[in-house]
Amino acid sequence: MPASLTLSDNARTRYATGSLMYFAQGIPQGLLAIAIPAWLATKGASPGQISMYLAVIVLPWAFKLAAGPFMDRYMYLPMGRRRPWVIVAQLGLTVSLLGLALIHDPLEQLKLLTLLGAIINTFAATQDVAVDGMCIDLTPVREQGRLNAFMSFGKAVGWAVTAAVSGVILDRFGMPVAAVTASVAAGVILLMFTAILEKEGEKRLPWSRGEARSARGSGGSFKEVFGGIHQVLWTRASVVILLIMFSDGLVSGYGHALMPVAAVNVFGYTTTQWSQLVAIVGLIGAGVALGMGPGIDRFGSKWMMVLNLSLLAVHAFLLGGTQFLWENSLYVRAMLSFWVLMVPVVMVCAIALAMSICSSTASATQFAIYMSTANLGYSAGSRLYGIVADGANHVDTYVILGILSVVTMTALLFHRHRQGHAGEGGREKTPRYTVGTGSPGAGMFFSGAIRCPKCRSDMDQVVHDGVEIDRCVHCGGIWFDAGEVQLLASSEAAAAIDPGEAKVGKQYNAIHEYRCPRCGGGMEKHVDPKQRHIWYETCADCRGSFFDAGEFRDLAQHDIMDFFKNLMAGQRS
Repeated sequence: MPASLTLSDNARTRYATGSLMYFAQGIPQGLLAIAIPAWLATKGASPGQISMYLAVIVLPWAFKLAAGPFMDRYMYLPMGRRRPWVIVAQLGLTVSLLGLALIHDPLEQLKLLTLLGAIINTFAATQDVAVDGMCIDLTPVREQGRLNAFMSFGKAVGWAVTAAVSGVILDRFGMPVAAVTASVAAGVILLMFTAILEKEGEKRLPWSRGEARSARGSGGSFKEVFGGIHQVLWTRASVVILLIMFSDGLVSGYGHALMPVAAVNVFGYTTTQWSQLVAIVGLIGAGVALGMGPGIDRFGSKWMMVLNLSLLAVHAFLLGGTQFLWENSLYVRAMLSFWVLMVPVVMVCAIALAMSICSSTASATQFAIYMSTANLGYSAGSRLYGIVADGANHVDTYVILGILSVVTMTALLFHRHRQGHAGEGGREKTPRYTVGTGSPGAGMFFSGAIRCPKCRSDMDQVVHDGVEIDRCVHCGGIWFDAGEVQLLASSEAAAAIDPGEAKVGKQYNAIHEYRCPRCGGGMEKHVDPKQRHIWYETCADCRGSFFDAGEFRDLAQHDIMDFFKNLMAGQRS
């Protein structure tokens, strides 16, 4: 297998594969959540029926965190740690999409349509977790930000293209043709993915030649995960975040049910027109959302979210109060476009807000619960619209959307972010699980430890004299949190915690462009002033330091050889 098609060896392959698989996740989103609701409205489905459909099909995304432990415990390593799960989930997605061809009368078969939608999203959510796990396994920390951007954009293109094409096909040819088209697209992506390997020398398919190249890693059990989660989940700050995420989900779910129904029944849009509007403006919104980072960093996720929710509230109240302008097609198009544009922007703020409070030993599980709460809110919001629409006019439904936005802003005002508590000895607790945020609801898998920033292997926690450090199981590199280098600077301690081979450490010493494995901050290059041949890196934010194998042992020892090593040491750039 050429290195260019091996994820562990080539960054471009990682970016292309992440984008491709997230494009595949966008296929069911564009069909099920954008094109079909508008199509149902044109077929005469009531708001209550459409809202119930949306409320049910999103539920698999709310419970996808349960897949993580199974992926860690059941592996077929000859094909890679996560790749078999991706293939199985993508195959299930392809076949289940084909099942939509059974739908000929959507109103008479609405229950079957809803069931098939839930099954399709179950495979899509499972594929999401597996892809996130695979990417985090194989992607250096310094590349993860760019990879998330590629994956987010890939998914946006996926649902935008699918929504636009599906809208036309549903209008002209009906569900069977739309189902076959979506299934073929997912199948083509599956075939393309089978050409990609995690590591060179592994099997492409079960009957192909190859052998395992990955060591089996033990994931945390449910007892371990939820045993620690209860300590942080029910604090005041966490409960407020749960309320915020649920409320934000309510706004999103209510709006996603309201907008296609209003577009068709009130503003006279066809399925094609609505799908194409969402596709075009949604892509623009995805680009705006990706550019929100600097604003969030400067002003904070809380206040950026307050600002964006304020705009949503004003939009809803304004649209509800300007019924006399609903005959103006330009005004209506602008108002509908604004809603579509703002949805991903608010979601980015919500994700950043949830991540900011996750500083416990079960940070990813905590984060996944927050995102699951948001998806549950989405389901509840969709159903709420159906209940409201049965007894209210269209003006009232928009006013209620504005009220829900105000309620979410009110909940935000109770949020007071506090940094996580330190563990024994003042050491911040080590994040034990890993998060990926490339998809709606975010991805999560259970990796068992922080990962080495240079070789991406797991790092064991080693305790010496009551001080806990992290040591890579593969290359022997060592991570010290702030102050721990000084506590363990004796030659006896260094020999005990740094048994790695200096030859291996010298090889990995050439890698110095990476992100902090603890907080993701930038790493500063340092040279020991007394032993200039010892090069190491320190995080500019959390002040933790990384030493390659043998370096810390060398740092604690002083002998005549240091004089000659210093003479031979080059200048660090």
